[in-house]
Amino acid sequence: MARLPVPGGDVDAWAAILNEYLLITHNSDGSQKADSVGSAALQSRSIGIRHLRTMNAANTPLKDFVLSNTGNELVWKTPEAVVASARDLEYNVADYGAVGDGITDDTEAVQAAIDAATNGGSVVFPRGVFMVSSLKIRKHGVTLVGSARLGTRVMRISGTEPLVDISGTGTLDNHIKYCSISNIMLCGSSMPGPLLRSYFADNCVYREVSFVHCNGTATDFVEVWDSRFQACSWEDCGSTAQPALLLRNTMPEGQFGYGTDNTNQIHFHSCRWEGFRNGAVRLYGSANGSPNLLNGVFFVSCKMETRFAAGSAFQIMEGTTIVFVNQLYIAIMAPDAGYTARVDAIEDRGTQVFIADVYVQWGHAKGMAGHVAHVWNGEPHTYQQISSFFPTEESNVPPFVQVESAAKRVMLLGLWANQAQRKRIGGLIAGITIGGPGFGYFYPIDITGVFRIMSLSDNKDILRVNNNPSRPVVAIANSADIAGYSDNDSTEKWRLTSSTGAARFAAGKFQVEPTKGYVGINSAPAANIAVLIRAAADGDKSLVIIRPSNNAINRLMEFQDETYNIQGQAFDSNGRPVAVGTPARVTPGSQVSYANPGIQVRDIAGNITAAVKPSPTAPGTIATLTFSRPYATTPLKIAIHDHSAAWSNLYVSARSTTGFTVSTRNALQGGAILDFDYSVVA
Repeated sequence: MARLPVPGGDVDAWAAILNEYLLITHNSDGSQKADSVGSAALQSRSIGIRHLRTMNAANTPLKDFVLSNTGNELVWKTPEAVVASARDLEYNVADYGAVGDGITDDTEAVQAAIDAATNGGSVVFPRGVFMVSSLKIRKHGVTLVGSARLGTRVMRISGTEPLVDISGTGTLDNHIKYCSISNIMLCGSSMPGPLLRSYFADNCVYREVSFVHCNGTATDFVEVWDSRFQACSWEDCGSTAQPALLLRNTMPEGQFGYGTDNTNQIHFHSCRWEGFRNGAVRLYGSANGSPNLLNGVFFVSCKMETRFAAGSAFQIMEGTTIVFVNQLYIAIMAPDAGYTARVDAIEDRGTQVFIADVYVQWGHAKGMAGHVAHVWNGEPHTYQQISSFFPTEESNVPPFVQVESAAKRVMLLGLWANQAQRKRIGGLIAGITIGGPGFGYFYPIDITGVFRIMSLSDNKDILRVNNNPSRPVVAIANSADIAGYSDNDSTEKWRLTSSTGAARFAAGKFQVEPTKGYVGINSAPAANIAVLIRAAADGDKSLVIIRPSNNAINRLMEFQDETYNIQGQAFDSNGRPVAVGTPARVTPGSQVSYANPGIQVRDIAGNITAAVKPSPTAPGTIATLTFSRPYATTPLKIAIHDHSAAWSNLYVSARSTTGFTVSTRNALQGGAILDFDYSVVA
């Protein structure tokens, strides 16, 4: 039997063996035998490359396809289909009869490709517009792959069922896992019903998916875990009541989607929402009565913009926790038709909310711009590096950030607004830390908290605020002085010296001595007096006490002893002495039968009334007054003011540190009444 030579064998026999093999189909002169190519009828026909079976429409240029061997025949296929065949993991919807002409109902064909995909298979969509009513993914690892977001469009043809439904059941073991959609546009044809519904799913990825023209919520997630959106967009989705994207924990009991778990760990990176009405995103953990917390939602480098605002752009509702936002642009350009209420950019009713690097742009419509952020309840909340531009000047505008009383531990740092009237914080400020241009800084300290400002040179405290519940202290530590300056920050007006405790005010005119606390004006305080008030110049008043009103009846001044008992002299509201303290003791003299004290000011002044004896003699004593407390030295002078009807020629006949004696030089009339005042000058 004729055969080909064997490589490595048939030594010295190659030529003979090869010639014998060629003679099967060729003549000895090298020409081909007439019957070697089939029958004469077949030889008479011309077979071209276009006669091979194709997987494309008749008018599609062959340059868009690749000739592929299926094992049984040669066919024209798209490049994606060739790759799919090579991998044996991809299922081209065209192979299952999908047309993608924007007219034909491709629901059954596309669903057949999805149902055929197993073990992580990819369902491939070529370029085209595929009209469907609803598609369901029920197997793990199924991926829908388009050629491009605009090149491959899956469009709703009718109905309100989810355009694409990726759902498992309500138990952990029956969650659907590892599915994805990429490079596809899902279009709702401006009809209601979600474009993507995913209940009981986890570890799914959506990459470069466009959700467009949905009259209601476009993306509806319930009990979904650990899933990602990357470079996705939502355009013209949502309604005046429904957000474009909605995350919840459960549906109502009795409906598909009811469960006892939560939605968590959902990531959005470089995503975009445009043309929404009442919310680009709504995170609603407590919806339908869920007791669990929707948690772990992350937004990075995203955008939310609309011209039809009927609610806040970003809505963090009750039952939501652990929300991280970094680099978010929000633009609210105009209110929705007939919507007159002010719109807040961010509605925050969650807990553990951390938002940073946000810019909010408002449109020109007056009465539209509300709060940049409205924090309703829960704790903590952090808003850092938040700025907003208001192109329209208005009066009585809402505060930049509004914090309600139920919200605790709110930190606001790096806030900026372009208009002064917008730079306000509203609500209960006691639980807020605020900082930023135009807002100032406010740092609340917990019951045992300490706030410190330290020197980097020696790591010692300069300022320390200790919120000790028994004795809160603000301490200027380590010999740091406190000084006040004039408006030009050059002339020191006052200083408290930390190292010695000395104080100086008004550039030295009022000083406190550092060791004993003596006070002096325009002079170093004297060492042996408690208070020295010295006028700065002639005409100055050294001490002025002002009565509270014209009809005041209070005392302007009084003196007390070390036990706080009133002693010595007092002055009423009109500046007149009043009787206070223990008066001097009065003893009648030899000339009188009695001497009674009248109004007395302790050891300083008083009035004496005395009755002359029936047979007086002259000269003689009238009364002896003993001070309640002795003077340190003998009084300089004691003045007598005689108010008697007859001249009695009274005088001080003796004085000492303990008292004095009043006598008369005249012969007195028996039975006469003497009336005199005295005053002591010490």
